[in-house]
Amino acid sequence: MKDSMSNIDIRLILPELRQSAEGAFIKNVYQYGDIFVLKLYQPGGGTTQLLVHPGHRIHLTEFVRKAPRTPPKFCTVLRKYLRDKRVTSVRQHEMDRIVVIEVGDEANTYKLVAELFGIGNLLLLDPEDTIFVAMRYRKMRDRDVVPKARYEFPPPRGLDVLSLEPGSLQETITGSNANIVRTLTSRLNLDSLSIEEICALGKVSPKAMSSEIDGQTLTDLQTGLGIFIDKLRGGVNEPNIVFDDEPAEDEEPDFTAFLPFRFELYRDLPIETFSTFSQAIDAFFGVSETELEEDQEQDARSIEREKLKRIIEKQNESIDSLTAKARDLRVAGELIYSHFTIIQEVLETVTKARAAGTQWEEIISKIDQGRKQGIPSARLIQRIIPSQGQIIVKLNEVDVTLDIRLSVQDNAALAYDQAKKAESKTEGARKQIAKTKEKLERLEETVPEPESTRVPVKKRKKQWYEKFRWFISSEGFLVLGGRDAKSNETLAKRQMGANDIFLHAALHGAPYTIVKVPDEPPSQQTLEEAAQFAVTFSSAWQDGLSNGDAYWVNPEQVSFSPPSGEYLPSGAVMLYGTKNYIRKVSVELSVGVILEEEYAIPISGPPSAVATQTEYHVQVVPGDTKKGQLVKEVLNRLKGLVPEDRAILVSQIPQEDMMRVLPAGGGRIEQ
Repeated sequence: MKDSMSNIDIRLILPELRQSAEGAFIKNVYQYGDIFVLKLYQPGGGTTQLLVHPGHRIHLTEFVRKAPRTPPKFCTVLRKYLRDKRVTSVRQHEMDRIVVIEVGDEANTYKLVAELFGIGNLLLLDPEDTIFVAMRYRKMRDRDVVPKARYEFPPPRGLDVLSLEPGSLQETITGSNANIVRTLTSRLNLDSLSIEEICALGKVSPKAMSSEIDGQTLTDLQTGLGIFIDKLRGGVNEPNIVFDDEPAEDEEPDFTAFLPFRFELYRDLPIETFSTFSQAIDAFFGVSETELEEDQEQDARSIEREKLKRIIEKQNESIDSLTAKARDLRVAGELIYSHFTIIQEVLETVTKARAAGTQWEEIISKIDQGRKQGIPSARLIQRIIPSQGQIIVKLNEVDVTLDIRLSVQDNAALAYDQAKKAESKTEGARKQIAKTKEKLERLEETVPEPESTRVPVKKRKKQWYEKFRWFISSEGFLVLGGRDAKSNETLAKRQMGANDIFLHAALHGAPYTIVKVPDEPPSQQTLEEAAQFAVTFSSAWQDGLSNGDAYWVNPEQVSFSPPSGEYLPSGAVMLYGTKNYIRKVSVELSVGVILEEEYAIPISGPPSAVATQTEYHVQVVPGDTKKGQLVKEVLNRLKGLVPEDRAILVSQIPQEDMMRVLPAGGGRIEQ
């Protein structure tokens, strides 16, 4: 699931931001946890709000949030130097995920720098570009973000995709041993989702290895890149939100991605379009009811009601799409059987040629010659997709996709099997519609509670990734882990992208662990933290081990299909190729809280990672204290660490939420 803006998104939203912000006066600055809202007044144009969430997003927002009673100190400093100043420019730094907002008057000019990569940052620079104040101070291998230092932009990454010479992809991928998504993400200034879209546009497998790319696949990839660049140059067009049409068993259908234009990658998923890209992003992230102005509390229910109605509508669209897909697949299976002999000829001809070492370009050339000569089997072939091992043939005016690695019978069986899966999904979608309708009915029946002298605990809106085990690495990478066999399967099949990293502890009872990699690969630091996470949440904790081993592989090494003649249990995976081991990582965990305006959010993870997220944390190791008692001890210790006036927020954390961030079994707090 997409949870932050790419550099492409930032480039495309800039015209919207400039139109509203440049020339406007900053009337006020508000801070809600890590989210900042600049209230802007454009003379003759009215008031707008610019939202900045470091590490995630920047866009205009239409939600009117409740102003915090006491602004945080950082927000107070921003107000002092930005309020009533005019925004003179809004720009993106060199196609990077950095936005610079220049603010000034006749006397002084300041720069507000929003870093939207990694864990993110927001900095105020003085007229000399010296760091006056920052949301986070850090020393890094390539630059330091410390008070009174001159601000330095991070080093540029990758080639500018808009400056690539036609036909230069061959040179770009030369020498890489990784798959095509990982290769291009590291060498072009693009995120992995954009590279996967380029692959989809060119009908190239995202897991195709760069070293094995042939001439035809390279041509297809170049075609996809060209289409994507044309879309990019065309700007925002039908900005949209993509709905997830296959939620996990106990999940409510939710959003999958926000996009500046339609993506081929999500062609089969339902979408909702918006007038502006800001509106799409605003709706995607939403806002919790407790953030809204009091006169909008009723509107919050209306927003939720409309969202549920949209979900039901999209689920119905999904059922229609799946039904049509199942019908087409059954027709394909029947056509394969009814044209058995000629399809067998097509498959045998191609497989024999490949077995003899004939290159795809030569095979395609011979098929073209055969088509001109009127050979029936050649005339059937519409297209060959080498990277996916597929041949598209036209049977009775219907395009049918064949897998050259399978026999005629197996291709037909595959079509029928995929039809059954699509039909099974329609049943799941119908169940989800029933659940969503029940939730809508409950919402419409809800009446305001009578006034009470006791202030109720406000329920926090959780992030999508909190259904898994998770932490943010010290470099800002989201790391996910399964909670059980079902979520392991969901994680590996639906959340692992071609640029991500798969980890597993070299122990039984360990979660599948995924490092989400949007663009630049993580360093060894993140890999070691992810390995420690995988080992800590394995059986090593309950067994009382002090350390353990883990290993990582690339996504193309992970398969959900067993070797021929073997059985693979549901949810299990096969790993091929070399495993990269990380030895003797410590079995230990830091448990802490992130303080927001109205909540204390429990988190856990490797100590080095948690320390970058919060200063309020304790270290926990395997021990004899039962989990229920351990939770109470952790909460009591954390209440003593946070400021006295915020301790009530820790008290309001539901015990089950704290349970969820700890491994199964007992433990103890390290003194």
